[in-house]
Order: sequence, then structure tokens, then C-alpha cells
Amino acid sequence: MRLNLIFRKTCSTLILASALVLSFSPRAHADIVATIPNYDGTATFGPFPSSISIGDFAFTIPTNQIVVGGTVSGTFGNDDVPGTTTDSAPTDLFADSGAIEVAECDDSLSYTAACDSGSTPTPFSYTFTSSDLSTLSTDFASGSLDLSAIQNGPFAVNAGSLTLDLATATTPEPNGLWLSGAGPMCFLLLRRLRIHKNI
Repeated sequence: MRLNLIFRKTCSTLILASALVLSFSPRAHADIVATIPNYDGTATFGPFPSSISIGDFAFTIPTNQIVVGGTVSGTFGNDDVPGTTTDSAPTDLFADSGAIEVAECDDSLSYTAACDSGSTPTPFSYTFTSSDLSTLSTDFASGSLDLSAIQNGPFAVNAGSLTLDLATATTPEPNGLWLSGAGPMCFLLLRRLRIHKNI
């Protein structure tokens, strides 16, 4: 009887502790912002496609935190090159060495950043998907994410106000994970004891 009472009190404590862990651990978070200076490219006349490095975002993910969301935004497009007859050339902007396309600039103007026939590139914003976050996990760990452009015509690529905005959340501590599992387990055992007692 005494052993049963001790077990019940221990389980009650564990259930309370697990509830506290679950309610407090996910709340810690950070907002991390990194930028790349304006990129003003020179006229490129081939061969195409041509790969252009725009720059690298540098940042630090706090200890015991993981990236749970993020966006990359800014302006992107082409300038006219004197002597050419067309007003736009397809150009794509990528993150992670070409793995994720974040903006596109083409003749049909079908994406978030249109090819510009003047001197001011078009604003764009891209939100990373869950799959993107998984792909970028190595970059997050290294504290660096690159942007590059693939150019397919004789124009000068321009990009400006480039910003990476990352949201992070605290990963549960090992002790917290143990407590969060031990509490519900005790609850089930107590329920089973009550059922057996009533039989």
C-alpha cells in the first residue's frame, strides 16, 4: 500500500514536470537578419548560360536552436545593355549553389521579379518551404548561404536590398524530452492500476 502511494506521488510530480517542459521549451526563439550589398553587374555577352555569384549571407544560429522559417527578399532584374535589340533576357536567382530558385526574370514576366527594361530591378520575396529548410540545414549549421544568378542573355544583372530573415526555435533539452515522455507514461500506468483495482 505504501509503495503504491509513493508511486502515485512520483507519477503526479512527473506529470506536472512534463506539462511545464512542454509549455515552456518551444517558446524561446530568435529572429536573425543578414544582408548582402547591392550587386551591379557588368554587361555579359556570353557564352550563355553564365553563372554569376551575387554574394553570401553570413549569420550565426544560437546554440540549441533550429531554423523553423525564413524568407529572402530584395530587388532583382536586368539593365539594358547599349547596342542590344531586345529589352529583357531570362535570368534566375538561386540560393544554396543553385538548389533553390528564389526569383526569376524572363521575357514572359510570369514570376515575382520581371526582367526590367530600365535601370531599376523589380522587388521579390521568397518564403522557404519545409523542404527548403531541410535542404538548407547544412548552410544554417555553417552560418553561410550563397546567392547566385544564371544569366541567359546579353544584359547586366542587378540585385539590391538583399535580406535573409530567419526564424529559429529552441530544441528541447534531452532531460526535457525524457520528462515529456515520462509524464504521459506514468498517467497510463496510473490508469491501468485503477482499472485493475476495480476488477
